Amino acid sequence: MALAAANATAQQISIQYDGADFHVTGWTVPIPDPEGVFAVYVGTGNVPPLLGSYSAGRGLLVFHPRFPLAPGVHYRAVFQLHGENPVVAFFDGPPQDTTPSTRVQQIYPTANVLPANELKLYVYLSAPMSSGEAWEHIRLLDESGKPVPMAFLELDQELWDPDNQRLTVLFDPGRIKRGLAPANEIGPPLVEGKKFTIAIDGGWHDARGVPLVEGFAKTFSVGPADRVSPDTKQWKITPPKAGTSDALIVEFPEPMDYALLQRLLGVQCSDAEALAGDVNVDREEKEWRFTPHQAWNAGTCNVVADARLEDLAGNHLDRVFDVDIQTAARGDLNFLNADESRDVETKTFTLPFEVR
Repeated sequence: MALAAANATAQQISIQYDGADFHVTGWTVPIPDPEGVFAVYVGTGNVPPLLGSYSAGRGLLVFHPRFPLAPGVHYRAVFQLHGENPVVAFFDGPPQDTTPSTRVQQIYPTANVLPANELKLYVYLSAPMSSGEAWEHIRLLDESGKPVPMAFLELDQELWDPDNQRLTVLFDPGRIKRGLAPANEIGPPLVEGKKFTIAIDGGWHDARGVPLVEGFAKTFSVGPADRVSPDTKQWKITPPKAGTSDALIVEFPEPMDYALLQRLLGVQCSDAEALAGDVNVDREEKEWRFTPHQAWNAGTCNVVADARLEDLAGNHLDRVFDVDIQTAARGDLNFLNADESRDVETKTFTLPFEVR
């Protein structure tokens, strides 16, 4: 179905769009270079033309855009033979779908009890979202339903993944790290023994500019602060059997950072490169399953963990996120490990297991 059509009868030139291709008719001279005489632009500004393929012959020039026209966008098509006045036609992309369809899929961590010094949250959505309005729609509520002021580090540059479907939400580190002014003057955003709710209202717009289908809420209790690095010696590895594609299972004594588990934990066998496979994180982020793309071979393999892997409080495998500044002033060398400004070489922890 044609979205729009334009005619320039004075020059016998007609430009039409049928929903897939642009068709130009009415010209009478040979066109050896179709790209040199016809182009389609977004809007009316001085922008590069759309990419696509051309064909011309028997009085018909056809331009096939590489990508479909975008909903709600205006386009300008220009046909100009050498020495002639340009013929310009205007088209609209397809009508924009304004039916709400995007949802909050999950908030991580999924645990019902979070440490008092919880560092971050991940909000996963079912479709790409708009940028620049997250802080208008995400709130931390206390037990009475009142918003907790200044709970999050509200960066102007929101922390989206490349697809704009995962937003990283940071609790204000200045209120988490002991000894800093915000922590002393305001206190931490989460209080041990209390319940809080992360509330996302349905007015948040997706990339189409359409609100969410509905809001989303996660209520949790607050446990003690965690200021100890995860201990890989406490991880439990359940090896798979040789000749199968069964999952390798790694169990942790505490929940780990969901997003970092996707990329900072891997498997290596026989000094080869990291094995290719699929990762699944379960049991409130206390279980990591790795399913290889090919069957396991008998022999020794290793779970390889990047030291930057974190628990929920942001403690790395080789250093904690927060230490008591007064303790550090007395000479505690662990304070150096919490200094994130220093240069640290990438370190890994290797956990061997046997495939039998």
